[in-house]
Amino acid sequence: MIRPVCIVTGFLGAGKTTLALGLIKSGELTDAVLIVNDFGDASFDSVQIGATGTAYRAMDGGCVCCTVKDDLLKTLHEIPGLFPDKTSVWIETSGISNPSDLIPLFEGSSFLSGSYSLRSVVAVVDGRNSFDWLVAQESAAEQVSMASVSIINQHDKARDLDNFKRQLQSLNPLSDLHVLSLEDEPPLTIDTFLGPANYYARSQSLISIGHGHRHESHGYITQTIRWEGTVDESEFVDLFSEWLEQIGPGLLRLKGTVRTHFNDQFMIIQGVRRHVTFDYNHSGWPSENVLVVIGRDIEREVIDSLLGHILSLKNKEMEAEICQK
Repeated sequence: MIRPVCIVTGFLGAGKTTLALGLIKSGELTDAVLIVNDFGDASFDSVQIGATGTAYRAMDGGCVCCTVKDDLLKTLHEIPGLFPDKTSVWIETSGISNPSDLIPLFEGSSFLSGSYSLRSVVAVVDGRNSFDWLVAQESAAEQVSMASVSIINQHDKARDLDNFKRQLQSLNPLSDLHVLSLEDEPPLTIDTFLGPANYYARSQSLISIGHGHRHESHGYITQTIRWEGTVDESEFVDLFSEWLEQIGPGLLRLKGTVRTHFNDQFMIIQGVRRHVTFDYNHSGWPSENVLVVIGRDIEREVIDSLLGHILSLKNKEMEAEICQK
């Protein structure tokens, strides 16, 4: 059996996992094995996928295009034996991965070329960002330029969407472009991503793949903090909002779960640059106090100061309890 493969890329917070969850819910990925790559050492995306009961493999702590590429190769070798009834593979890369480093894998190995057929590279684009900002991010620009299918997600209907589409098509005129809100609109069908054999090779034949020297971190840093206990929700949100005002423009992505007083579920933190939300839709996220920060030029001292302030909230609560006694 030759299993068709879809590689899903998209810069930090664009909506890759939201796309996968929508397709899982609609039944479009029933026959697929999902390989989920999280750049940080806390598994947020893979935990959400795993909570659905879908066949999956998690790859955390680096990018499948470089630091954990060997893990990807090992997993691809194991899939036929581990999941003989699954007929396709969905690879969700980290938000900073470069797809051009993955594509040659499927032609450079006799086993992979005889077991898998790369059908598409999908780029999910955050429609809230400007095109100029997008192309300034090395990974984001390459993800779009290599895509056979592009999805503009979370778009602002008030902006000039037609111009944004034209700009993306100037970067990659061969990509099949879709516009939809992955949170709210019905998902696309799997046929959109798994086209006929050699579809990807044919559709991208005019696009050259550049290979430059890249550091294993791609210039981005992921930092993680964990703590015990609970905090007051409003005090935490106020503290976190103040911290966001102080941090520099290097902040790109935030993910976190926080235990608050008198609530059975963890509060979920989702952030893309300064766009941050707090809610209690747990959806299988990690059950621990953990925050992952991804960006450039963010010193560890800045992250440690946030942890210190969080711990001070806990200490205030303990002091209040002691006074009451």
